[in-house]
Amino acid sequence: MKKYTLENISPNKKSFQTEKMKVPAILFSEERDFSQSDVLEKVEAIAERKNIFENIAVLSEAHTKPNIENPTGSVVASENIIPEMIDAATNCGMRIVLTDLSENELTAHNIENLFSELKKNIPSKKMIGTKISKQMVADIFQFGSKALKKSFPIHTKNEFENTFSQGNFFADKEISPEEISGAIPRIVSWIAKFRLGLLGATNSHFIYLMKVSEISDSNLAEILGIKNGQYLFFMHTGSSIVGRYTASLYTRRKIKSFSQKIILFLIRLFSTPIEKDDRQKITTAFRATGNYGFANRTLITCEIHKALEKIFSREILTELLYDAPHVYFEGESHFGKKVIVHRNGANRAFGPSKMTHHAVFSQTGEPVLIAPFAKKIAYIGVGTDQNEETFFSANHEIGKITGLENPKEYAQKIIKEMEENKIIKLVAKLETIKVLDY
Repeated sequence: MKKYTLENISPNKKSFQTEKMKVPAILFSEERDFSQSDVLEKVEAIAERKNIFENIAVLSEAHTKPNIENPTGSVVASENIIPEMIDAATNCGMRIVLTDLSENELTAHNIENLFSELKKNIPSKKMIGTKISKQMVADIFQFGSKALKKSFPIHTKNEFENTFSQGNFFADKEISPEEISGAIPRIVSWIAKFRLGLLGATNSHFIYLMKVSEISDSNLAEILGIKNGQYLFFMHTGSSIVGRYTASLYTRRKIKSFSQKIILFLIRLFSTPIEKDDRQKITTAFRATGNYGFANRTLITCEIHKALEKIFSREILTELLYDAPHVYFEGESHFGKKVIVHRNGANRAFGPSKMTHHAVFSQTGEPVLIAPFAKKIAYIGVGTDQNEETFFSANHEIGKITGLENPKEYAQKIIKEMEENKIIKLVAKLETIKVLDY
């Protein structure tokens, strides 16, 4: 493992820059020992590129994945789109759905019945989910999760208002069906008819029933509608193989899986050749399939709501706290310049001053959802206005750390670091009740 000389910026922040690197990397953790991984080697290679802007932000959760150039948990800004800077599955993301379930209702028997119902209607190990029409696929690609309003009952309050970009990466940009069909192969659009409503065949995708066990900031919690003892659903999933294979067509990453090689070969065989340097098509393809990720989480939430009302035999009130992607790129302004920010396994964490368009989040900052750690504990925070070095980004999880004697204590140290680095303001801590995963 290559060794790097790290410079201390503050008690919870370090940096390094070798002769090869055009920009420095800033590591936002004292607790995490990066010397035991190959994260810094990957970051050094990225920083050798000419158009990387300002610095690379390496969050405490950072870890590498096979065949992915950029570590999960890092943020890279550049003058142009670099598709290799994000994971293959566009709009892998998370959401939290608040409920009015009571402790008296959530008996062990009712919880088991509820998750039995969820398993039947939200598949994880199947190839086919909810079948939709060719036209609905096209509408989802163009309009995002709002396309589901035509065919599915959506009862969750603030379903679209509290989704990143209102569930549509084209929300403030006009895009035509012809532009989308020119960027996404027909065979991928055909596959998309069968993949909606799937949790996903990966052990990192999940649905947790959780309980708010501690309120850290009562004022922020009240504004966001979070109550101590409240039950909620914490979901993590994405755009399925619809996003994965589309993204793979536009990147130069090596694929080792034989089955994936075969699928990509067939897609290329029956598709118009992809121009990998066509930035307009790259943007269109990634945003359109990212919209499929929004729609997927919306449909799964519909199934959760339906299961709740069946098991508890009453009208259940559900409200979307937030739906946030953590694998995507977006044009933003930072340090006085317009750049493309690639968040790979990182939440956007805008402070109140950057959320003026939202009635609630302009008072609190953007919600930051931090996934369950060691299947035990999760967190809700909000972004701050003092976090520009990360391009206003935050962890989406604590990290892939195993073998800890006290996982909760380690998680709390990481959260404390995030607060001291002005990455988030902590709002609430969550405890696990029951899990549905792959």
